[in-house]
Amino acid sequence: MSVLKSGDFLLPKDGFDKWAVVACDQYTSSPEYWENVKAKVGDAPSALNLICPEVYLSSIDERKEGIKQASEAYVKILSAVCGMIFVRRTIEAGERDGLVCLVDLEAYSYERRDTLVRATEGTVIERIPPRLKVRKSSRLDLSHVICLIDDEKKSVVEKAEKGEKLYDVDLGKGGRLEGWLVANTAEIEKALDAMEAEAVANNRPFVLVGDGNHSLASAKALYEELKNAGDERAERARYAIVEVENLRSNAIVFEPIHRALFNANGFAEYLENKAKEKGASVEQTSSGLVVKAYSEIEVYRITQSIIDEYLASNKGASVDYIHGEDELLRLKANGAITVKMPSISKAEFFDYVAKNGNLPRKTFSMGEAYEKRYYMEARDIGRS
Repeated sequence: MSVLKSGDFLLPKDGFDKWAVVACDQYTSSPEYWENVKAKVGDAPSALNLICPEVYLSSIDERKEGIKQASEAYVKILSAVCGMIFVRRTIEAGERDGLVCLVDLEAYSYERRDTLVRATEGTVIERIPPRLKVRKSSRLDLSHVICLIDDEKKSVVEKAEKGEKLYDVDLGKGGRLEGWLVANTAEIEKALDAMEAEAVANNRPFVLVGDGNHSLASAKALYEELKNAGDERAERARYAIVEVENLRSNAIVFEPIHRALFNANGFAEYLENKAKEKGASVEQTSSGLVVKAYSEIEVYRITQSIIDEYLASNKGASVDYIHGEDELLRLKANGAITVKMPSISKAEFFDYVAKNGNLPRKTFSMGEAYEKRYYMEARDIGRS
């Protein structure tokens, strides 16, 4: 059996029009965005009450009890479905299709380079403990993880047959989200088995985490903790919800992740000098500083290493990772020092990771902030 499989999911019933909210790691420098979401949701059932947006992650200890209570209440009012779910997200880039299923966390690692399911970027270990607190507070598992397969034959996502329609949601600026129960699950699982066997034979990863690696890393941490404690919930926690998409889809666009530095006096000059030492150059543009090197991935490697060096010797400074040029411009206008980053190519994506391991941290984003995955499906891990 493949490391990707069918699962049992919980979904909102008709009328849960305020349920879906965007991934928690978006708008991390815009608390006003999340305050607006909170005002819109009001007292309605919503995934917002089961997550902790990263902008508030430092206050997770104050939010844990609310998350726990919401999960206990919602598990009684959500509807159960079993199988795989074909999802279609209609956004500006077109129709982006995927399969919601389960991934085996025994096959995933953000550290090793020989697993079938791998991270694509460096993992910030410090971000896992607070996210783990969120997961330990709730009996419901939610996910904004998008995994990628390199399916040149288009034998998986594109071959899924739509069965019962499960939801059709207007996400506002985020587009339209539709979901159907997959009618030919056995055929899709067989295709996944064949792809996995081919990946093993060619010594390549089978599944790469395109979005939400820290969320998956936190799910892995919970699973390992439960397994080591002999907790009966470990059997269910071993599998995590993911949406699987085909890298070959034209609707998958790799957007850059920009940098914004705060309280960073002298950083522009520091960046220019250090970049020159590393064989790169720096230009000033209307959106911020731009590093030039011989490849897009090299730009990320150089820029991130310089930022890390700067922050290590300037304790009052901080950095945020920004999705979307509009948000970058807003922060620049408010006094941040901004670094505009390039888009990377999808062409050598799997081969690069197979050969070199992880990409530099925060190298790409699959779409703009409002195009990120919204929480919809949930899964009951069990009462703590």
